[in-house]
Amino acid sequence: MAIMTDSKGNIFLEFLAMQENQLDAAALDAPLTHALIVVKCQDKYLFMHNKWRNSWELPGGIIEEGETARECVVRELREETNQSIADVDFKGVMKFRLQPSYHGPERTEYGVLFAGRLSRLDDFIENDEASSIVLWDGISDIGDIAEIDKKLIEFF
Repeated sequence: MAIMTDSKGNIFLEFLAMQENQLDAAALDAPLTHALIVVKCQDKYLFMHNKWRNSWELPGGIIEEGETARECVVRELREETNQSIADVDFKGVMKFRLQPSYHGPERTEYGVLFAGRLSRLDDFIENDEASSIVLWDGISDIGDIAEIDKKLIEFF
């Protein structure tokens, strides 16, 4: 049974708890494409406002060729939010059934989830993808939040 389906029809199918060193040997039935990170600071969650989708999302993105999932999430956090993080915890692997988007047709893919803490926030610098960042308490109305990302904070 799926964990959840968002309003766009994207399905969060499964969360695979495993150790990071098991990732290369995992028998995945679809590509591992991206990495996301749940970051806590001041007991709140860091979200970035995605300009393209006009919604609040967790930092993360596509794993580039020659890059590990860990390297990807550290890079994406820096690019999207201007935050640097030294220590991130591997949480597991997420399986999704995604509806057509600019990333491609309907497809199944996997992503890796990490978590980390920041003691303070560096100044945000607007960029091509993010218009702002926010520390969200998990309750307050901050506008449109990516529904699956909202669910992912539970895995912190």
